[in-house]
Amino acid sequence: MIHLSLFGIIGGVVLTTLGLIMGFVVFPPVIDMKVKESVQLLEDSDQYYRWEALPQALDFKVYFFNVTNVDEIQNGGKPRVAEVGPYIYSQYRRKHNVQFSDDKTTITYTQTQKYYFNAEASAPRKQNDKIILLNMVMNSILQRAETESTANLGFINGELNRVFNRPDSMFVKTTPKEFLFDGIPFCIKPVIGIAAIICKQIADAKSNTVTQFDDGSLKFALFNYKNNSHDGVFIVNTGYRDPLKTGKIEFWNGHSSLKNWLNNPGGSTSICNMINGTDASSFPPFRKRDEDLFIFSSDICRSVKLVYYKEGEYRNIPSFQYRTLFLNQIGQEYGNECFCINQIPKAIVQKNGCLFRGALDLTSCLNANIIATNPHFLGASPEYTSLIDGFEPDFRKHQILIDVEPHTGIPLRGGKRIQFNMFLRKVDSISLTKNLKTTLFPVVWIDEGIELNDEMVNLVNKSLINVLFYLDLVQWGSVVIGCLLGVSCTVWFLIKKKKLRSQSVEPIFMIK
Repeated sequence: MIHLSLFGIIGGVVLTTLGLIMGFVVFPPVIDMKVKESVQLLEDSDQYYRWEALPQALDFKVYFFNVTNVDEIQNGGKPRVAEVGPYIYSQYRRKHNVQFSDDKTTITYTQTQKYYFNAEASAPRKQNDKIILLNMVMNSILQRAETESTANLGFINGELNRVFNRPDSMFVKTTPKEFLFDGIPFCIKPVIGIAAIICKQIADAKSNTVTQFDDGSLKFALFNYKNNSHDGVFIVNTGYRDPLKTGKIEFWNGHSSLKNWLNNPGGSTSICNMINGTDASSFPPFRKRDEDLFIFSSDICRSVKLVYYKEGEYRNIPSFQYRTLFLNQIGQEYGNECFCINQIPKAIVQKNGCLFRGALDLTSCLNANIIATNPHFLGASPEYTSLIDGFEPDFRKHQILIDVEPHTGIPLRGGKRIQFNMFLRKVDSISLTKNLKTTLFPVVWIDEGIELNDEMVNLVNKSLINVLFYLDLVQWGSVVIGCLLGVSCTVWFLIKKKKLRSQSVEPIFMIK
């Protein structure tokens, strides 16, 4: 029996050792190899097909700032807005013109986006709801005319009726469908005289948001140019040689850096013009807590850094959560004053030309005087927030948050959240603007995000989480069973040994 217990002790030690060896020596490289194989963008692989056409639609949620006191604003009063939304669109993405490099390290493509209104998710809101918004196209044209013209703009007053359909304010009554995609009509034919010249100049500017029709009339739609179109030619790393570079954008439209922002003295590429990170549809694998994530967004012509926040989970899948309020960190104190392009005359800016905290001038990116902020001016300077009533900033709803599965870099849940605004102010000689107070005026904010559906959650569980669970079960099961076996056999051995000793002791006295 003692021999059996010794064998049990040895077996327990061996089993425990095997469990530790498997858990810390054997399994990790096997898991790493499988993860590498699963994330690399190799032709005809499962990952490639999921990358080529996203297996589920993204949620494109739109919130409008409905203007509730137009007359007061026109007479110099403080603007008051009320959020209306979300109006939810399903955004489908698909890669086209895909080409692999000869060495399989990069892949070139364009990506189209299609938007479909999700009536069920948006209910009770409908695309034809009536809303009142800042007339972005008229506001932009008037301010540009003031900037570019050396003549008195008084002559334009009479032409506004012909160009913009007899406006009685700087705001427009519209619908979500019309404002976003179908278009708000202006320069409706026939237009003659100076009005015709103005309309031709607008058409010749070829703004992405303005469409010209066969009869020469124009329509403004904020996102129609994004529907069923692509945002440039991308070259990204496939991760074939280095999995940590999987999805990294190497070139956009033939360039490895941007030209939208200021460069360093001497002409070297500034931090603002660097293209860093992925397009947020995936991230490199093997995440570490002290590593940041980078996203490149063509919509705002810049890269955005997200910092590690905490561990989390999404539907029982462990995650790393990242967040950012990048718009609140612009200026000399952050080493990125190259974003201070100062291209909007008479804007509310600091003495050095930079916008105040929480705002980014997108003029050089969008060819329009548009300012980006966090939704509801979250974290923005009082120089902007104090001028508007109706904001309800909330960190949970309005900051950018992304949950990422740390082994594979798969985004589990998250959203890119951004608000588009324009400076509304008095324009010399334009009657409609004579009483306006200069204000950074909100128009719309977007939450473009994803939450993995059942199919993708099951895929992550099947391909990774369940595998990790069973490997952990084998590892720690072996350790626990080995320890229990070793301890129990040791106790048994000691008990038996003690018993044998007591039986083998010769008695000193014998009673007859």
